[in-house]
Amino acid sequence: MHAERTDCPRLVPAIETQRTVMMVLLSGEHEAWSGAELEREIAGTRGDPTAVADAIRELHGAGLLRITGELVTPTRAAQKMDELTDGAM
Repeated sequence: MHAERTDCPRLVPAIETQRTVMMVLLSGEHEAWSGAELEREIAGTRGDPTAVADAIRELHGAGLLRITGELVTPTRAAQKMDELTDGAM
């Protein structure tokens, strides 16, 4: 038997921030962004820098981001999914 899913209001902003991080990274505007650049870019429009840092950590843990030093880039898997969904990700 499956438990019925309930939406947790606290998760919605986190998911939105993660989506925004992926949209920015997959936009093609820059090849790579630093974590600080992403925080400035996104926090100015959608939240606080801590939420952006948390989103980066979550997405990295899920295998969607590569972090090399200060630079954050989408993984090949994330890029392929974006390609398959015509950028609707």
